[in-house]
Amino acid sequence: MKIPLTWRYLLAFYCLGALMGMSHELAHHVTGYAICGEWGFKTFNNFELAQGCSLAHPQSFWLATLAGPLLFNYLPLWIGFVMMRRANSGTRLFGVSLVLSTVPALRIFSVLKSGDETWLVYHFFGNDTLALWIMKACAMALILPPLILAWKTIHNRYKPLVYGLLFIGVPITVFYLVGIVLEGLIIKDHVLSDTVWGMPYMVLLAEILASIGYSMLKSHLWHPADDKLSSGSARTIAQMS
Repeated sequence: MKIPLTWRYLLAFYCLGALMGMSHELAHHVTGYAICGEWGFKTFNNFELAQGCSLAHPQSFWLATLAGPLLFNYLPLWIGFVMMRRANSGTRLFGVSLVLSTVPALRIFSVLKSGDETWLVYHFFGNDTLALWIMKACAMALILPPLILAWKTIHNRYKPLVYGLLFIGVPITVFYLVGIVLEGLIIKDHVLSDTVWGMPYMVLLAEILASIGYSMLKSHLWHPADDKLSSGSARTIAQMS
């Protein structure tokens, strides 16, 4: 199965990656509302529970932290894993795209340094080194098999470059635009920083635009370069496929 390196595919993948990242924070936010009964606050990179929620709901407030990586990192990784094992090449292409759109490089960094998983370990076990290493091992056991299968599924001529583009290149540009540029506009410059449902207007606008882009282009995530249905796609990137 060959990745179709057209501008339509790459833009669709970009939109999917943006949606996955923003949905990660949205899962934190909505779960927090379900537990607390009122909205907290979220941007592109961070979320806060409603004031006093952790004290009022000590047995369940941690679920808001779990929801982000569970629903929009680990679950999509394994949905993609199952799709990559199908016979249909279009299904395999979407499986690869879904796996790599979760920005697994940043998830690995988060696991190894500090992130949602680390916070959960500290919450339940305190500064327990063994528990921390068990968490890291379990997280890597969940992350690596889909990434390995994605590598095996891609058959482009310049496979390392193509894999690197989807694993690092496009996701990092998504993170830079959304997580740094737009985040800075909200936090530092207060552009569209007024909120509704605990979310700045900038966040809502970005989610709407990414959703529209994905809806318009999602079909290109299902037609591999070696699929006759995709033979009419524009070849905008030099013959990497």
